[in-house]
This record gives sequence, structure tokens and C-alpha cells, in this order.
Amino acid sequence: MPRRVISQLVATSTMSFEELYSEIKSRFNILDLVSQYVKLKRVGKNYVGLCPFHSERTPSFTVSPDKGIFKCFGCGVAGDVITFYMKIKGLDFKQALLDLAERCGISVDESLFAQKRKEKTLAELNYKVARFYHAQLLRSEEAEKARAYLKERGISEETIREFMLGFAPSNGRILSSLLRVDAKEIKQAEELGLIRRVEDGGYIDLFRDRVMIPIFNEAGECVGFAGRTLDPKSEPKYLNSPDSHIFKKSEILYGLFHTKKQIKQKGKAYIVEGYFDLLTLWQAGLDNVVATCGTALTERHVAKLKNLAEDITLLFDGDEAGRKATLRAISLFIAQGILPNCVVLPYGEDPDSFFRSKGKVEGPSDAILASFTFNALEFIQKEYQEKVLSKPKSAFEELVELFRPCRDPFLKKKLISFLANLFDIPSQEVAKALSTGFERDEVSDEYRETVEEGLCSHPYRIIAQYLVNYPKEAQTLKEAGLLEILDDSSPYTEFIKTLLSAYDSGVDPQEILDPLFQEIYSDLFFSPPFEDERSAFEQILHFIVKEKARLKIERIKECLEKGEVSFEKGNIEQYLYQIKHTLRLKSCKIT
Repeated sequence: MPRRVISQLVATSTMSFEELYSEIKSRFNILDLVSQYVKLKRVGKNYVGLCPFHSERTPSFTVSPDKGIFKCFGCGVAGDVITFYMKIKGLDFKQALLDLAERCGISVDESLFAQKRKEKTLAELNYKVARFYHAQLLRSEEAEKARAYLKERGISEETIREFMLGFAPSNGRILSSLLRVDAKEIKQAEELGLIRRVEDGGYIDLFRDRVMIPIFNEAGECVGFAGRTLDPKSEPKYLNSPDSHIFKKSEILYGLFHTKKQIKQKGKAYIVEGYFDLLTLWQAGLDNVVATCGTALTERHVAKLKNLAEDITLLFDGDEAGRKATLRAISLFIAQGILPNCVVLPYGEDPDSFFRSKGKVEGPSDAILASFTFNALEFIQKEYQEKVLSKPKSAFEELVELFRPCRDPFLKKKLISFLANLFDIPSQEVAKALSTGFERDEVSDEYRETVEEGLCSHPYRIIAQYLVNYPKEAQTLKEAGLLEILDDSSPYTEFIKTLLSAYDSGVDPQEILDPLFQEIYSDLFFSPPFEDERSAFEQILHFIVKEKARLKIERIKECLEKGEVSFEKGNIEQYLYQIKHTLRLKSCKIT
């Protein structure tokens, strides 16, 4: 028997999860796997072909067999062999591992997926609670007010049953009574945030006297809840389950389990911000819609939708907040190479109220939105029409920041042309303003910015790429205070922390079990190298010094504003000295 076959047969449950991940990566040649889905042509050390994740005419999808990674320079998708399989098959990370293990003959003991079993147990408990809430809504006398509320909002019994809507009784100890026979379930309910311990040693329910909306993931598992108050004076109006092992608001899209099939069939998706927006639209026949779960749209939401549909329409509230949310969402989609459509509802309307005001819809449900729908650039032009005339500099700066995340070369050219026409300025000036100085400038190498300019616009991306390419300097940057200045709002912050931790532990970054990490790592690896490594290092170091100084000034100002220091002469002199010293640090230049 060949030696390789023997090794396949003996690779069993004795492997750790990390060993399984490494074994699968070693068994699968990324070139062989990708070639099953993409026609590749050799160019130097790499292979290129048409991207399977977006439409293109010129090949921009690149595979590096030496590093075992891929990247599309068109849409930005990147990763390793497992990431590719996840995306091409539409699987989550663990299911992709199981599939690939089976394909190469590795027998996997389910004990390796103990976390997955725990998640399943938690989801089953949520589902048990959801059934209880649902039964309460359908049968209990106390739920009459909830039934009346749903009727008033036009929610039919069919929709109630389809989405398993429920009612949480006002008795704050109902769940602990329901679960008290099983101490393990009590502990799990506490972990899920369904109940919390109180001073008398008992438990109180999180959701009380609320219409309950169970939230299902793509696999149909109940991962969390949203509760809508029935008391007009009660706050908050909506209460969501806290984040847990199975519920991440930044990742979950409400309704996707019910509408995923229609979204994929139509190649089109609508995004709304409210639970009842989705329910009303679904009820009206718009069956390719999803909603965020009590949070703003995130990069992970966008990445998930991008794999399901190319045609995305933002359908937010018709007020100032809705307009701002639309602009922010446009920027997120542009970063993924997508230019979405935008529905501009009449002021004061939201998707729920708008569709309810139309009564029964004849014909295609989305037909009534046609006259309110614009592509993103039309929407932006409409929103900025007055500001372009009254405050052109401010408007230009805002739109440059909105478009700056774009990496798709074709889309970037379109955005440059749009801004050049809108502000009547040369395309070259727009290209220069949009360039990050870090990525390859798809418009023209002539307008490539310096690292210093890039640090002003996307500092953490530049730092992340530097760390990927020059790990030997990681400790120096840490000692300079890199971890102290990281901004939690940057998508690269978590990546940098994980990468530094891997370097400290002697772990190969390519062995880190996180698809998002691998996607960013591959993207940065394929980015153009720094022309002057030492100069880049010094400018990054200078940026860290300046940021530490800026944050120190902010802390001093905050202390003064909060009155946390007395205004005696000695204290004032001390704080003035600190500010003066900090400002001197900000102005000093490393050479």
C-alpha cells in the first residue's frame, strides 16, 4: 500500500484541531483545487484567471502556489485553500474543513468540533425558548395586547407562524421556572443572556412584556432574540440578545434563512434596518430582503451578501439618519467592489410604513420602488447637490473619504470620473486624492502616493502590510507603543493584534484558524512592496509617536472637562507642562 494512503488512513481523532487544519492545507495543492473551478494561465511564478467571485473580462484572479494563497485584484477577495473552498461552496469555516477532510480521506472525530457541539446545544436551547414564546403569543390571555399590536402593524398570522414571532410574559421569572429542572440549561440560558442572576440568588428574565422576534442563522438555528416593547413609555424600544458564542450582531443578517434561496435565484438583495421592515416587505411579496440586527451594517454583512448577489439595494428610512446610514453603507460596498442601488423614501417614511400605506400590491412587489430607486452615484449627487455649490472643498473631502476604500480598478476609474465631473476638476487631481499610497494605484503609477500620505488616510492597513513583510521589526513597533494607539474602528486592528500575538508565540501566521485573518493576510501579501523599507519603518514609528501624543492630549482635555483635577496653580502648571511636552513630541520628526 502506498505510504501516502497509509498516512491518510491513520490520520484520525488523535489530531488536534490545529493539526487537522495544517494537515488539510498540506494535502491540498491550492493550484489543483482552484483549477477545478477556474481556468488558470501561468504568469511568472503565479497563475492568473478570471475571478469566480465577480464578473470580469480581464483576468485579475491570482494564485501563488509557493505561498498557497490567492487574491483577486478586481474585487479584493483573498485567502488560502480553505478560504477559497468556503467561498466557492458557500460554507462556513468548520463545514469547509469537514468537507475537505472527507475529500482527502481524513477520518475526523467529532470531538474536534466540541465548540460546534456547544454552539448547537445553545441554539437548541434558544429554539426551545422561542417555541415557548411563540406558544404564549398564540394562546395566552396576557398576549392579547401583543396580538393586537401585531394586527395593528398589519402582521398576518401566516407571517407570525413563518417567522415564529412570540410574546415574553411580564412575569420576570418565567424562563427560570421553565428551565429549573435542568441546572445545565439554567447556566446556558445565563450564558446566552436570556436570564441573569439577582441579589436573592434567583434569576430574572431579560425579556419581559415584549413581542419576541427569534433570530435564525443561515442554517436555521435560533441564535438570538429581539424584543419589541409593548409599553410606549418603556425604553429601549428594542432589546437584543447580547453577543454570545452563537450570536454576533456584526455578522448575522435577520431573515437570511428565509430569503437566501430567493436572493441567490434572483441575484438581487434588498437591505433594511428594521425587523418589522423585513416582515412587512416579505409579507408584501418582496422575498429577497435581509435586515441588520439592531446594529449598523458592517464589513462582514457586506462580505456575506456579496457572495449571494451582485445586485444590492439599500432600503433605509427616509429621514436624515437614514440618508447618513445609506452613505456609510455605500462606502462599505465600494470597498468590496460593489456600487449598490439606493431607495430614497419620502421624508418621514420607513420601509414598513411605506409598504403598509400602499395596501395590497398588484404585480411585482419591487415595482412600487422603481421611481424611488437610484444608483449610488445618483444618490450621492442628489445628496451633495447643495453642498457642492456652497462648500465645495468640504464636499470633496467627504466624498474622497467615502470612495477611498475602493480597490477595484474599474470601479475606481468610474468614481474618479464621477468626482471630476461633479467638481469640474482634472481626473489626475481626483486620482491623487483617492490614492492611499499603499495599494497599487490602478489608475496610473504616476500618481502613487508616499507612505507618509498613506499613513494619514489608512494608517493601520499600512502598518499591517509592513508587519506581514517585515516581522523582524514587530517587537520594535510594539515597544514604541503600537498596541496603545490601535483604533477599534479599523478592520485591521484585530488583524494586527492577532499577527503580533502569533509572532510572539512563534506561530506561522498562515496556520491561524481564522478565515477573515487569512483573507487579510493574503490581500496584504500580494500588495506592492515598499520602495524603501527603512523609510517606511521610520515613518510608521513617527506616526506611532504622534498618535500617542494626540491620545495623551485627548486624555488631558477629558480630565479637565470632567473636572477630575482641581484648578490650583500647581495642578494647572503641571497640566500645561504635560500638554507642552506632548505637543513637542508631536512636532518632532524621526530622521
